Amino acid sequence: MPSKKPSSKHMITKSNGQVVPFDPNRIIGSITRTGVDKKTARQILKVIEGKLTPKMHTRAIYKLVTQELENQKPWAAARYSLRDAIIKLGPAGYNFEKYVAAILAAYGYKTDTPDTYQGACIAHEIDVTAEKDGRAAFIEAKFRHDFRATITIKDTMATWSRFLDLVDGSKVGLCPHFDEVWIVTNARFTDQSLEFGHCKNMKLTGWNHPHERSFAQMVDLDSLYPMTILKDLKPNEIEQFAKADIMLCREIIDIDLNTVRQQTGLSMKRLERIQELCQQVVRGDQA
Repeated sequence: MPSKKPSSKHMITKSNGQVVPFDPNRIIGSITRTGVDKKTARQILKVIEGKLTPKMHTRAIYKLVTQELENQKPWAAARYSLRDAIIKLGPAGYNFEKYVAAILAAYGYKTDTPDTYQGACIAHEIDVTAEKDGRAAFIEAKFRHDFRATITIKDTMATWSRFLDLVDGSKVGLCPHFDEVWIVTNARFTDQSLEFGHCKNMKLTGWNHPHERSFAQMVDLDSLYPMTILKDLKPNEIEQFAKADIMLCREIIDIDLNTVRQQTGLSMKRLERIQELCQQVVRGDQA
């Protein structure tokens, strides 16, 4: 069992520069999140602890864990790199919007990624809309390139203001009616942002919030991994899949590849390889 009081050699450096004790339970938790059994997770932890150096950066530890997973369970290594896969969706953020819509569609929502809607005062670019059980939601899909980035109080207040203008616009027939406003992001919310959002009954879904159903959990629970989870997927291939509205790895598992070939222009041999890799990622040891 790992020591509860790590020695000085187990002090590590976080992304913000803070030096803290190495927490073996966090490593176990991050590994088992991928679906790996606890026995394998403990074996990997033992290897990692043997390679720790004083004040090692968390990013270096992340790479060590990824390497060990690739050696033992490549499908789990892909899942472990989910955050990097989301960042690979693209610099413009548009593919992230389509990815969010695909996730919500998998959860039974009727989704769309419209262009703009006219509010009472101004026109607004709309990321995603979702409808389920008679309730419609206006969704801001906030993509961040840096995993250390945050959604601040200014972001949340701006989204709330846009929602109110759309609500007023719907009253005079300028746009559809929305019952709810959400922010879905691959980043984290600041405390003030959460306080304001919860006060206004906004639905805030971030990388680690809410605790019972965070963004990462929504993906892992139903294997809603993006196509970018495949490490060797080329940028042009990512764009071709996005244009064909194929954002989830699981979507390509049972699809007619002839249709995908026509939509993407990729060769059948390449598509068969991508399909095989997606099967491994989605189904894990059962593939």
